[in-house]
Amino acid sequence: MNNTGAAAGGIGAVALGLVVLFYQIGRWRGGDPTPKMHFFAGVALAALLFLGGGILGTMGGAAAALGNGLGTYALENATGTTVAAGGQKAAMTGGEKVGVSGAIAGLCLLALYAGLIKSGRADLESPVIRGALVGVWLGASAGLLGMALGLIQTSGNTVGDILLRSI
Repeated sequence: MNNTGAAAGGIGAVALGLVVLFYQIGRWRGGDPTPKMHFFAGVALAALLFLGGGILGTMGGAAAALGNGLGTYALENATGTTVAAGGQKAAMTGGEKVGVSGAIAGLCLLALYAGLIKSGRADLESPVIRGALVGVWLGASAGLLGMALGLIQTSGNTVGDILLRSI
């Protein structure tokens, strides 16, 4: 994806997230009797399952490891220097551990709300869904930026490591 496409997607996601957020605020101002906690639980559910805690957190760690491997390969071939395998640290960003525990917590929260909705609290369905949509749409741009910054940091560490070892 090019920078223009990423920026357009991020701006579109933020716009959709803000529209749904202002719709929910309007419902609260209009006297919606559903407690606000359920909307924010939907936001937390989205964050735990879909964003930094879940899929993108795990993908961020894998992408950082891939970027580290590609950077090492490219620099070693360009400079003719080889980095010893024993001295190289694994390029794990911690996203894997956070991803698993976040996904477990998100599944527990999802099971709680599925049980509440199934047992007769159907009024909770729409605020939780709206909260999850706001969480995904507003958090998507932050998650993608965080993943990109992780790649930049890992690539910078690889470049510095190779340069220091070749001196």
